[in-house]
Amino acid sequence: MAETIDVEAAHGAVSLEVTDAVARIRVTNPPLNILTIAVRRALFGAARALESRDDIRVVVVEADGGRAFSVGSDIREFPEDELGGVAKIRFEQYLLDSIARLPQVVIAKVRGLALGGGAELMLACDIRVAAHGAQFGFPEIRLGALPAAGGIKRLVQEIGPVRARELIFSGRPISGTRAFDIGLITELVDEAELDARVEALAADLASLPRSALRLAKKCIAAGTPTTGIDTMEAEAFGALYRSADLSEGLAAFVEKRTPRFNR
Repeated sequence: MAETIDVEAAHGAVSLEVTDAVARIRVTNPPLNILTIAVRRALFGAARALESRDDIRVVVVEADGGRAFSVGSDIREFPEDELGGVAKIRFEQYLLDSIARLPQVVIAKVRGLALGGGAELMLACDIRVAAHGAQFGFPEIRLGALPAAGGIKRLVQEIGPVRARELIFSGRPISGTRAFDIGLITELVDEAELDARVEALAADLASLPRSALRLAKKCIAAGTPTTGIDTMEAEAFGALYRSADLSEGLAAFVEKRTPRFNR
C-alpha cells in the first residue's frame, strides 16, 4: 500500500511517497527542476520524515520530466552579501548532509541535466543510476562561484582530486559515458530501461537485512572523513563576495551575456 507523506510546502514541487520498504522523493519544478529555497526546504522536510523510519530500507531521489534531474540554484535567489552567502551554503550543506546521512540506502535516478546544485544533490546519494543522454557538471566557476554545498568534498572523495579538478576548474559538463568511466555515477542504462532498472535495484536492496545495510553504510561513511572541509567551503564561498567576479558572473547569467571577469 502506498503512503503519501506531507513535507514542508513548496507549491507542490516536492513529494514523498512510500510503497512497502521503498520511499520516493520526487522534485517537480519544471522545466529544469531548479532547487529554489522553497524546494530545498521541502527536501529537508522529506529527509527529516525518513530519518527515523525503520520500516524503510531504500530511498529513491528522482525528478519529473526528461530534460533535467536538476540544474541547481535559482540565480535570482543568491544573497547580496558575504554573510548571506555563507548562510546559504551552510543551509545547503546541512540539507545534503541530511540526505547523505539517512540510514537507508539512497539511490539517485538521473535523466537529463544534473548541474551545479543538482549534481551536488546527486552526489549526496549512495548509488547513482543515469540514462544515456544525461550530462553532469559543476558550472559554478563560470559564474565566479564554487560548488561549495559539499560538491568539492564529495567530488574529491568519490572520483579523486585529479578528476575533481577537471570538473571544477573547467566548469564544463561531461557525458554520461564519461561520468561512468570516472566513477561519478554507478550505472548507465538506456533511457527506456531506467525506470525498470531503478525499480529492480530498489526492490533487491529492500529485500536485504535492514541492520546489515545500515551498519554497512555507517562504516563506509566512517572511512571518508570530512572534518573541517564544510567550514572551508563555506568560508571560501563567502570570500567570493569580496571580489566583483561573483556579482559579474551572476549578472551576466541573468542578462544572457558573456561575463567580464577581472583579469
